[in-house]
Amino acid sequence: MITQVKAPGKLYLAGEYAITLPGQASIIFAVNRYMTVIIADVDETKPVITIDSDKLGQKLIHLDQLDQQTLDDTWNLTTKTLQVMSLWLAEHQQTLTSLSIKLASDLDQDGKKIGLGSSAATVVALIKGIAHHYQLSLSRLELFKLSAITLSSLDSFKAGSMGDVAAASFESLIFYSRFDNQWLETELSKSNCQLSALIATDWPKLDIHDIAFPSNWRLVVGWTGQPADTQQLLTINAKVARIYKERLGSKTTPLIKRLEKNIQQADYISFRTNLRLNQQALVKFADFMHINYVTPKLRELLSSAYRRGIAAKISGAGNGDNGLAIVQNEATEMALKKAWQARDIIPLQLEIATPET
Repeated sequence: MITQVKAPGKLYLAGEYAITLPGQASIIFAVNRYMTVIIADVDETKPVITIDSDKLGQKLIHLDQLDQQTLDDTWNLTTKTLQVMSLWLAEHQQTLTSLSIKLASDLDQDGKKIGLGSSAATVVALIKGIAHHYQLSLSRLELFKLSAITLSSLDSFKAGSMGDVAAASFESLIFYSRFDNQWLETELSKSNCQLSALIATDWPKLDIHDIAFPSNWRLVVGWTGQPADTQQLLTINAKVARIYKERLGSKTTPLIKRLEKNIQQADYISFRTNLRLNQQALVKFADFMHINYVTPKLRELLSSAYRRGIAAKISGAGNGDNGLAIVQNEATEMALKKAWQARDIIPLQLEIATPET
């Protein structure tokens, strides 16, 4: 049996930084660049999983040693996902068997990361693929929760927002409010913790729902050519950062709720105003935190849009990666892309993803 699935990348419209705190809000695009997973059954005398990644090479895991695998190498995401899925399958009276797993990504540009959330897409696609392969169903919300559990179990990812996981799981434009991560950590530490029961439970503060994007609005994305290290940015001055993130969230969460209403009502003028207010709040936060948020190229990306009356914003953690704009017609889109290209900013061929059938 062969199973093929994919999970999309993401771009933040609004909510960065504050979204790492429980209950804060964000709006996130799932975009049409993907992590693809192909799973096939194999005959082996000793049960093994062979992983072939177009980015990392090959890895062989003997299933009788899966629980003992270290999580301190470049394979930690796939290894932890397999460990979690082995437990989840056991709760459904199934066993992880010998498999060939291929991972292929188009979430980068010329071999460089472009801020689309490749780590989250890897975990989501692998969980989705294994569930499909063993003919077990997962709702989009359950897929998110299993993926979030996996990433929350890794020290290098547990502080993240999981917004990229939400976008990859729901495959659309979404409103996302972060769950209470301390509650999840407590639940996972209980000796009687069952994954199936945990993903069936309501998670405190979690809210994920689709937002319908106006049919005449167009997403335009520009890449600076400078990858940003999101995990490093998220850990700068962690104790002080929480205070400033709470202040940021008190400003941005009401704005994000207004932005959602602006999108639903296709009110472009109000949307443009509220998006710029969100951007200004992030710039002030970055100044307080001494984060190099607005690079020269990102400043040019924004000013090129603002001069043309276009709604625009830096997407993600700043310090490189992407900015985005929302336009209402093709002529405006072409003019903006031309202005970006004149400043060495690369327009990316990205659209809002549509759910995989």
